[in-house]
Amino acid sequence: MRAMRLASRSFLVPRYYFHVRRGQLTVVDQDGMELAGDIEAALEAARRGRKIAKSEALRGIPSQGGLIIVEDQWENRVVELPLDLG
Repeated sequence: MRAMRLASRSFLVPRYYFHVRRGQLTVVDQDGMELAGDIEAALEAARRGRKIAKSEALRGIPSQGGLIIVEDQWENRVVELPLDLG
């Protein structure tokens, strides 16, 4: 009986939030996304940073710097990465 209860348990997949900060303004990610762990969250933040920088460059917007701040669902800061990743 106990084995059946353990088998039916779902494993917790953490949710990560990717906030974008430029100067005093922070755009807070309200949705987040579920990822396997901190490494995957850091890789996703790097991907997002490159996407934002590329999008702005294509539109002729000069780099404004800034950060992507990654927090987990328990509000622990996981990593901060610059937006203009090369």
